[in-house]
Amino acid sequence: MRSNLVSTNINRLKWLRSKIWMLCILLSSGPLLLRNLGHRGLTYWDESFHAIVARNLTKHPLKFTLYDQPWLSYDYKGWGGNHIWLHKPPVAMWEIYLSHCVLGINAFALRLPSAITATIAVWLTYRIAADLFDRRTGIIAAFLQGFNPFLFASVHGYRYSDHIDIALLFWVQVSCWLLLRAIRTGKIRLYALSGVGMGLAYLSKSYLALITFGIAFVVWLAVRIKLLDLEGGRIRLRDIGVQLLTSILTVAPWATYCFIRYPKEFIWEHKRVLDHLNTDIESWGATWDRPLFDYMILFYPVFYVAVIAAVLCLIWVMFRRRKLGEFFILAWAIGVIVPHSYAFTKTPSATMIAAPPLLICLAVIISRAWERKDWIYTAIWFASMLAITIVDGGRSLVEGRDQFDTIQKSIPFIETNFWIINQLIAFAVIFAVLAAGYRLIRGFAWHKWMWWGFRIVALGIGLILAKGYVDSAVDVTDRNVDDPLYTTIGRRIQRELPENACLFLDDPQVGTHFFLMYYADRSTYVIENQYHPLRDILKDAMQVREAGGIPYIVAVTEKAYEFPIVMEGEAMLGDGRTKAYRVYEIAEDKNKVKE
Repeated sequence: MRSNLVSTNINRLKWLRSKIWMLCILLSSGPLLLRNLGHRGLTYWDESFHAIVARNLTKHPLKFTLYDQPWLSYDYKGWGGNHIWLHKPPVAMWEIYLSHCVLGINAFALRLPSAITATIAVWLTYRIAADLFDRRTGIIAAFLQGFNPFLFASVHGYRYSDHIDIALLFWVQVSCWLLLRAIRTGKIRLYALSGVGMGLAYLSKSYLALITFGIAFVVWLAVRIKLLDLEGGRIRLRDIGVQLLTSILTVAPWATYCFIRYPKEFIWEHKRVLDHLNTDIESWGATWDRPLFDYMILFYPVFYVAVIAAVLCLIWVMFRRRKLGEFFILAWAIGVIVPHSYAFTKTPSATMIAAPPLLICLAVIISRAWERKDWIYTAIWFASMLAITIVDGGRSLVEGRDQFDTIQKSIPFIETNFWIINQLIAFAVIFAVLAAGYRLIRGFAWHKWMWWGFRIVALGIGLILAKGYVDSAVDVTDRNVDDPLYTTIGRRIQRELPENACLFLDDPQVGTHFFLMYYADRSTYVIENQYHPLRDILKDAMQVREAGGIPYIVAVTEKAYEFPIVMEGEAMLGDGRTKAYRVYEIAEDKNKVKE
């Protein structure tokens, strides 16, 4: 009786300790995400497009538009200049729309949904890892996700991803957690809820959401062929059918609505999603090695090879133990990475939903090594940390994608980032030495102290890497690309120009016309930049007037136009710097530009 009471008290103490640790992680990573979240420098590409579409939803929540008033002709196949905009599903932009309704049209409201869902996703990672393994694993994985620099950059809009990908990550994690609880309990209601989560993930970023269905199917298959022991859990083919059916029912209303209202745009965008499998979309085509040897380095800076080592170890453990924990997270991670590696078009953010299971893999190794469950975990942890220390690493080259779009080469990214292979070789050599040493000295009483030494060294290196990891996340929030120019101009245009104003922006910087369109709430077209030839302004202005609009030129360069100036001023850029701007109305009787 007394021993049971002591055991209960110890378990309560461990439970309380884990809650305190999780609270510390959430109260540090969450507020850190909010730091400089409202910087006014929108990012081109993705963030500025989604910002405009979400802003337009405040006028008509069920009509998704980029150019809300398309004064010029457009091609419905071109998502970068379209009127009806179905390039992404609705859920993530509805979340931004709600934030805009509450907080107004500003960059903080634009990114706040990302910060909230990313923080909740950290807690979900803890719950999944704790349910599959133990609380210590959950705490370590939550820390690694809570300060992940790539996720921070996505929340702040600095990557090719933004709230679309954060929403996908969140709903995939919700669906996976519910699936895990369903398998543990066998409750059909939880399978249905997992399907709803999968449907919402699909409505965030399309077919990538099917990973949850894939996990459910391979778990069922593994149980069927005796590869996996659920230890009292249950999954039947009928359960998977319920999950898939509820997912379809979640997606069906929106898909039906779009197919009926906007059939051309809906069918075209749906086709383009499927084209990613065998077509080079927007120069994102690459060889199979790009995700593993370029993109994923961004997600796991410095300790990437430790993640690979952890995955390889757990694959061996999975076949040896046949437990749900290893099988579930490996099915999740591999189910994301392998299809993406062999799809023809590959984007940096598409493997983001593999981040939680891969971080959990590393956390499992660290937790089991510290718990002294088996020498092999300590050997893997120590060998990976030492390999990372003695072999110089590198960084991902994703920012310079165009120069590496060489489909003809078989492994260009392995060659570019060969340091990964070098670190893996070093890891293999060190691990082999440790394994041989274990065989030789395991009969001696003092060998346990030696393994303690390895754990301490691995912990020391890990803490140094963890500090750099957190510093990288902090650097993202330090960045603060605050550009008030188009905020100033846009808000003044809203006050002083009519709603049927059509703006032509004279700014050679790529993408700035979308920044002005977000803040001005007026359709804006670029006059000229490196990707767009010089526009025939008079011809386009005539088309605008015929459509019922009033054409204006917004100039932030030194070029002067022979049109009447209707607005001019200076925007404060900070540090005492200013930027002059002028707005001209394109009169019908003027036809030249004066340098």
